[in-house]
Amino acid sequence: MAANREEILADFQACTGIENFEESLAHLEQNEWDLQRAVVSVMGAQEGVTVPDSAPEEAPLPPTLPGVVQFSGSAPCASVPRAFESHRSHSPPPNRVRMLEFDISYNDTNTELVVEDSRTVRTVKELLSAQLNVPPEKLLVGGWAHARPAPDDSDVLSTLHLPLKNRLYVLTPGLPTTSAEQPNGEETSYTDKLTRSFELIINDTDMNQEYRLRYEGCKTILSVKQGMNALTNVEVRHQRWIGWPDESDDSLTLAASGIDFPSHKFTFSRVPNHNKTDQPSASRDPINISDSEDEVADMDIDDCTIFSNESQTRKFEPLLPADIENETDGLIQFCHEFSSRYGETHPQFYMGPLEDAVKEAFGGLAVERKLLAIYIHSDKSVQSNVFCSQLLCSESIVNFLTQNFVTWAWDVTAEENKERLLSTCTKMFGSVTTATVRNVNQDKFPLLLIVMRIRSNTEVFSILQGNTSLDEMMTSLIHAVDMFTEQQKSEIEQENDRREAEQLKQEQDAAYQASLMADRAKEQERLKQEREEQRQREQEELEIREREAEQKALLQSLEQQLPDEPSESCLEPTTTLRMRVPGGDVLTRRFLAEQPIRMVMVYLGTKGYHAEDFKVLTTFPKKDLTSLDPSQSFKQLGLCPQQTLFIEER
Repeated sequence: MAANREEILADFQACTGIENFEESLAHLEQNEWDLQRAVVSVMGAQEGVTVPDSAPEEAPLPPTLPGVVQFSGSAPCASVPRAFESHRSHSPPPNRVRMLEFDISYNDTNTELVVEDSRTVRTVKELLSAQLNVPPEKLLVGGWAHARPAPDDSDVLSTLHLPLKNRLYVLTPGLPTTSAEQPNGEETSYTDKLTRSFELIINDTDMNQEYRLRYEGCKTILSVKQGMNALTNVEVRHQRWIGWPDESDDSLTLAASGIDFPSHKFTFSRVPNHNKTDQPSASRDPINISDSEDEVADMDIDDCTIFSNESQTRKFEPLLPADIENETDGLIQFCHEFSSRYGETHPQFYMGPLEDAVKEAFGGLAVERKLLAIYIHSDKSVQSNVFCSQLLCSESIVNFLTQNFVTWAWDVTAEENKERLLSTCTKMFGSVTTATVRNVNQDKFPLLLIVMRIRSNTEVFSILQGNTSLDEMMTSLIHAVDMFTEQQKSEIEQENDRREAEQLKQEQDAAYQASLMADRAKEQERLKQEREEQRQREQEELEIREREAEQKALLQSLEQQLPDEPSESCLEPTTTLRMRVPGGDVLTRRFLAEQPIRMVMVYLGTKGYHAEDFKVLTTFPKKDLTSLDPSQSFKQLGLCPQQTLFIEER
């Protein structure tokens, strides 16, 4: 798609004669990259087709997003960079509008705004004022991606060359802050510090002023220094701090830096810039490469020297020796020598092999990924010093690369190092990229390769050469970030879908395992209950058998005690007893009159009516025989010659 748009842009410029890149880009975006329609719109304008000066008023549109600024009619066109103003031959379309999205952090809250790039910085502050209930004059907005450190309220957003999505922060140095100490004196963990706010008490010794700023623990030391840049207009490289722990790296978060929580005191001052007055034109006047190209070409690279204000010279050390064995050690020397040549303000180069830099940029979660920028240096090119000092080390480029890229660097001055890089590029990006880098003319160096991962494929998105201007470089970086951000959105959504699907699967598996365990528990309980019931049945059967055995033994004992029933022809006196048992049955038995009444109990016992469970009653007079002396005879009790007895359950 990028290559197709480059062809459309080239065809458009050829058809219309418009050489200005920014103006051509505006026309094409206004016409949705339809070449024919864009050419017709420009030709019509050149032939005298005019747009009416006034248009009927329209009703204001209701805002559809929080913080969106909407206007009726055509919005004014975004301004073009100064670098292009001298080449302006046509006016860009009057209604080209970009909607910029801002995610602005203040204390522990985030505010989202969407503003047209034709509006000013003041508009952003007024919208924030309405959201935060803080006067606009008290708001100090920082974090502008690649704008100058402290844009004025009157600056139009389009002149700041901002990407479509921006992350800003707000400071309110004029307002009092509150302490956020941990209750009960408990020590705050690193994870808590990342989500909590630090109060930084900064004493500006040069201006005799104290600042109290609040930053979240996830902010970096560089963010604090950039915030002071916005407050004092002192660039980061000219700031001197006392209070940071030893060997603190600007990329560290406040939570990991080792400063005191919840508040920490610093001393801030300015580093004298002796070169500022001695050489005022060195940082302001652009360097004309073509004027010095012939002169530098006649010089031997090994004889190049750096001239200081004191007219002393220092011979260049190679950025990367030819005989390195360990890439990390070589890159440490590269960074050290690069800082010696071009100053401390430069991209934060990744200290490790290219393979690890690729993993750092594209590994992990989609939301944490960044673009990869590969800087390829060559001391054999006359453009290297200009590119590094004027472009790569400019504060806007450094800030933008730090925020959006993992930057890795290599020096191909030595042929061995060049072959080593090409071999790695072939393995990582394919032979096409390797051939492209190999075939670039020496005078086109240095190179900046923009690498992104699209649908799990790591590809070189664009290659910036040494003759690129600052505006062209920034435009290419912004375009790459916009493309990467759109792709990152899709990957984040896919990753969230996969995570939700995996979470759902885990929940289903957990529910299945829980159900399986519940079924097993029920089965075990059922088996346990069955075993208990079986044991009870066996116990009951045992008890029944024991009772039956006892009853049988008792019956046998009673039968042995019971004498035989006298016959009807017995000559001894007898008595006939009729015994009515429960249920209505009647038992009849003869006994000798002289036998004790205990024999009745014995007889009834043989029939199952034991004395402990049943009473034996006479009718008249009514007596309970079981309560009488069992040794008394039937005759003594008057139960002869016959008697009817009633067996009653106790």
